[in-house]
Amino acid sequence: MDLKDHTVFIFDISEEQRSTTQKCIEYLWAGRIFTTGELASLQSEIVHGGSADTLVISANSFGDVDMTSWLLGTGFKGRLVLLLGEGDSVPLFLPCELIAQINKPVKLSDFNQVFSQRAVTEHIIDKANLTTILSRRDCVTLDFQPEFRSHNEKLSGFECLVRFQENGIKLSTKQVMDAIEKHQLIDVFSDVFFQRIAEVLPAFSSVRLSINLSLIDLGQYDLLKVMSTHLNIAGINPNQIIFEFPIDAFYSSNSQIIGLLAGLKELGFCLAIDGGDGILTRLEKLPLVIDEIKIPVDQLQKLEKKQTDKMAQFYHHNSVDFVFVKIESYQQQKLVQNNFTRSHMQGYYLAPPIPVNQVFEMLKNNCVN
Repeated sequence: MDLKDHTVFIFDISEEQRSTTQKCIEYLWAGRIFTTGELASLQSEIVHGGSADTLVISANSFGDVDMTSWLLGTGFKGRLVLLLGEGDSVPLFLPCELIAQINKPVKLSDFNQVFSQRAVTEHIIDKANLTTILSRRDCVTLDFQPEFRSHNEKLSGFECLVRFQENGIKLSTKQVMDAIEKHQLIDVFSDVFFQRIAEVLPAFSSVRLSINLSLIDLGQYDLLKVMSTHLNIAGINPNQIIFEFPIDAFYSSNSQIIGLLAGLKELGFCLAIDGGDGILTRLEKLPLVIDEIKIPVDQLQKLEKKQTDKMAQFYHHNSVDFVFVKIESYQQQKLVQNNFTRSHMQGYYLAPPIPVNQVFEMLKNNCVN
């Protein structure tokens, strides 16, 4: 059976929790998803399934029906993921392979291992397959993750995220990008990427748009020329476009990279550091050309109050914007809002990445400020 024909079945009587589970899985899986809150509807579907299908079910949604007996009756032979509420337990016997048990409420990271992309990605790492994937429009897509202002929770912009897929499976972006850099195909990728960005750029005329920038192998090609060729910024304020890159890439930069960044600043674009572990200890050493910093919110959670106050003081006395990312809970959101009122927020708890057609809808329905 072709990978794109495999199905993920989701069963949960709670509409809210069912919707959250579906959004998490959609982020990792591009194949068919069947979602229902009715057991009879699920049964009529999975009897036609195969051994490669995945069944994600909420244990407390079976009511008086015995889960083990029901699974035996359907003859399901695929992979099973159990969603457990408070007080739920895993049956002593299950007639199919239990690959994960996840406590509710679910979050995106719970499904990373369930829908592991490594095995699928490994076979495309060679240069020939990568070249083919980069040439196919259906294999390279763009998603956009919303950002919000912390003081009023209004939509402020989006981050552009490149996605790779093959036969319905969403591939590991990091692994594919590592392979692209390894095989020195970054010039081919950049040409494809900025061509796609140019097609949708008019949609972002009223909001910020963050674009990840690779500073690898700039000696192979003129990135500024590639961007100029594809990005028609007529009617677009360059200050609304932020190019972001890892902090280590900046500190290991050469004269070509410095020249590129200076060229971007001269054109009016903004520059951002995509901070990883330890970014909070390096704030005072940031170069003056940086306009904003992306900070994983879990780093903020690790700080003592005195350290948080010191960080907030730095923030309020400098012109650098903070974007707190990877927000996955209400508590993380409130931590940001209570300490950094002028910052931006991003994370799956607030909104998942969406395709460009949903960007138009979101801009229409949300006040942008």
